Amino acid sequence: MNTTIDTARLARNDETLDGVLSVERLPRLASLLATSEGSIDWRARGWRCARPDGGHDEFLELSFSGSVQPACVRCLDPVAVEIGDTRRYRLVDSEAEAERLDPEDDEYDVLAGGPRFDLGALIEDEAILALPPMPRHENCRPDPTRQDEAEPAEEREKPFAALQRLRRGNGPPQGGETPH
Repeated sequence: MNTTIDTARLARNDETLDGVLSVERLPRLASLLATSEGSIDWRARGWRCARPDGGHDEFLELSFSGSVQPACVRCLDPVAVEIGDTRRYRLVDSEAEAERLDPEDDEYDVLAGGPRFDLGALIEDEAILALPPMPRHENCRPDPTRQDEAEPAEEREKPFAALQRLRRGNGPPQGGETPH
């Protein structure tokens, strides 16, 4: 499905669009996941509101939900995560106008709309922002057989031990480099 839309027409006609995007079609989102399986269901609704000065403002509401599989921060295996949100945007004619008005509008994010607006990129952006910062399985414990773990604590030198040796004039630790 093509996700390029004309935001003015969507708002002018009070239209609603919906669809499903597979994670495979969202490369930035897929790059943050353990597997590209999954999909995002979305709905976009446009509308206009008259202003007292005789003009009008255009708006877009985006709702999405889906299941994705980021890597668990403990075991690194895929973990199924449900994401979703509903966001509202005020549409303007240019990026410069959006940057100028966005800090002033507490109710809506301000976006530059247009006849070739990439709704798919907006859905992908919002899905990325909806990802949990530390995804993990319930009751997950790190796999002790993984070899990519950091070296054991008893083998690591304490961070201030090297500094203390340098201050005493004992030089850098064996095999280390001289500080610059």
